[in-house]
Amino acid sequence: MLITDAAVRETATALAHSLGEDWTLDPQAPADGAAHLICSDGRAVSFRPIFGGATVQLWISGCAAPQPPDGATLAEQAAYDAEAAVRLPEGRRYNMAATLVTENDEEPALIVMRILEDDLLPAFEYKPRYVGHRPWRDLFDNVLAAVTAEEDAT
Repeated sequence: MLITDAAVRETATALAHSLGEDWTLDPQAPADGAAHLICSDGRAVSFRPIFGGATVQLWISGCAAPQPPDGATLAEQAAYDAEAAVRLPEGRRYNMAATLVTENDEEPALIVMRILEDDLLPAFEYKPRYVGHRPWRDLFDNVLAAVTAEEDAT
């Protein structure tokens, strides 16, 4: 299915609803043909149709890491620093493209949401080091292997 420029805002509204939390359309975003969503914590998701609406370009923009609690112990500060080191830094973007032409003729909002959930939203917490790098998949595979090994041992 193709997405037209007119359907971008409608799709963005559906995505904001699906993402839940505090996601809304960014009222201060430029009128550049793209949809811009923003979360109350500063994370941002944007997308625009390209190639006549057959493909959608998606990108996320990192936000500032939350501040550590006042009076944090050295261990808490070290944990905060380690977490901040793997986050997508403020102002940095991570991009991806997805085709909207599928055999099942899926709605664009479903395709975009799947790409966000599988490939872009995890990049806020585990920034990729290079194109195609998906560190959250490695984490999942390692946890799955550990659980499988634990089950086999019992």
